[in-house]
Amino acid sequence: MNQYYDVTKLSIGQQVGVEVDPYVLNYPLSDDKSVWVADQGGQSFVLRFYRSDRGEVNQFLSIARRHAKLNHPSITRSYPPFYSNLWVFSIYALCGGERLFSYLGKYPDGASLKVVLSIFDPIAKALDQVHQHGYIHGHLDLSSVHVVNGAGVLTGFGTHSWLDKITNQDMDGRFIPPEYSKRRPTMSVASDNYMFMRLLVATLVGESWLDNGKVDALPHHHEELNQETWKKIKQWARPAERHRPKSLIEVMRLLRANLFTNSAKATIEPPPPRPRAQSSKVIYAGVGMGVLAVSTIAATLLWPSNSESTAQAGKTPVVSNQSRFDALPQMLEEDLKDGGKAPKVEKIAPAKFKMGDINNSGDANESPVHEVDIPTGFYFSKNEVTFTQYDRFAKATGRIAPPDNGWGRENRPVINVSWYDAKAYTAWLSEQTGAEYRLPTEIEWEYSARAGSTTAYWYGNEVKPGYSVCDSCGSQWDGVSTAPVGSQASNPLGIFDMHGNVAEWVEDCYHDNYQGAPTTNQVWLSDQCDGRVLRGGSWFDVPTVGRSSTRYRAEPTLRASNWGFRVVRLVSP
Repeated sequence: MNQYYDVTKLSIGQQVGVEVDPYVLNYPLSDDKSVWVADQGGQSFVLRFYRSDRGEVNQFLSIARRHAKLNHPSITRSYPPFYSNLWVFSIYALCGGERLFSYLGKYPDGASLKVVLSIFDPIAKALDQVHQHGYIHGHLDLSSVHVVNGAGVLTGFGTHSWLDKITNQDMDGRFIPPEYSKRRPTMSVASDNYMFMRLLVATLVGESWLDNGKVDALPHHHEELNQETWKKIKQWARPAERHRPKSLIEVMRLLRANLFTNSAKATIEPPPPRPRAQSSKVIYAGVGMGVLAVSTIAATLLWPSNSESTAQAGKTPVVSNQSRFDALPQMLEEDLKDGGKAPKVEKIAPAKFKMGDINNSGDANESPVHEVDIPTGFYFSKNEVTFTQYDRFAKATGRIAPPDNGWGRENRPVINVSWYDAKAYTAWLSEQTGAEYRLPTEIEWEYSARAGSTTAYWYGNEVKPGYSVCDSCGSQWDGVSTAPVGSQASNPLGIFDMHGNVAEWVEDCYHDNYQGAPTTNQVWLSDQCDGRVLRGGSWFDVPTVGRSSTRYRAEPTLRASNWGFRVVRLVSP
């Protein structure tokens, strides 16, 4: 019996497969570390490693080889599995877009019928088509459906089919069909159709219904569906196999017919929205995680001088934390163990400021405006991390260097890096310098961008040539490519390219607005951190995207030619 590699010992950066062209593990997707995102040849894939305690290896390989023949535009591509005496894993394409779980967060009381049709039409057609050829997805839930340009895409098709038993650790238990709980569980077309109907109904009325999950708990009417249609939908959603639909396309055809009827819409009271299971968490940024002062005067007001405090107390002078901070160099460019240099960082003093849509010109996710205290100073990188800096890290750690799109490397900001790539770079930087580096908090980023201003950009409310690189900002790179860092004027804090060039990853989880946001400098996390935050706009974006307060969400796995990052260096106690 083969002793395959213990998946619990897999680690980030590890090479698996063959020596000539291995897969490099990027980050795990499952708690048991059996599913990973990995890079090979500049592309990202999802690897699912065989576990001998969950099923038979021959079954694992047989199903993986069969699904490699599956080809449908609404199903992510599967590839032949890898098999050796050490490694056994299946391979399938990494899907972009947004998981249905996070997408439904925009519709706590249910999405409109048009949105529902846009998501589920392609899924219904794909499932009906492949079911005719004997393919079963097997684990449809809110994480196995992604929304790409408004359309649903199925991921991980059939990757659970080899398991002896599917549990709550394998998929969302609210979607598990009753037959999976039997002594000898079976997967069938009816199983897929049951899970499809639960997804569909949850999208129509809101995810909160799933906590109860019983058809009898659904409202008596649906405002966009006639009574006959709604009754039929509820009937199809019942758990008994005899109630399940035989054709998912027929389900969608019935729903679509309601777009063209003029029947009176019933007035109903929508189900109360359930707070998403993401009770906000905050991590104090700790010593050195503050935001800069607007001016030296602000810092003086927050911290009395050492001589003043000593005179008042009549005691022996004591060196205060502020005095220590003032004594630090204004700029650092620390040595790396391997002989290189860390990014240049500028010292930013403590302060308080108003964060958010101060000018009433932004989106809802920039509100409410709130005052934030940054009690301790920190160092903020003068420029976005460059290809020269990131390529040194990639070479040292055996990672694949990201493509530069033919625009050049060296002093241009690194692009095509995910949030995880950026985090890995900061961890390496900390190890190389002995200091603590990380991504900025949203608070640190916005304060550093504003540089004491209350306007849309640090230099005013309108873009002008020489200050930003964006689509129609007046530079030679607008809408064409990135610019070498520092090509435009720096703000009063000595920081370059905060409004454009590349949008920048920050540390925090994305939240839909600032309700409950921290009022002191902290990393704002949540129990279910489906998205991270990008700030600052880019060469590709219109000017408004580069405002100091603009923020938007992206999945941390994604990469783009207009996304990069910069770093913060913490100040030691």
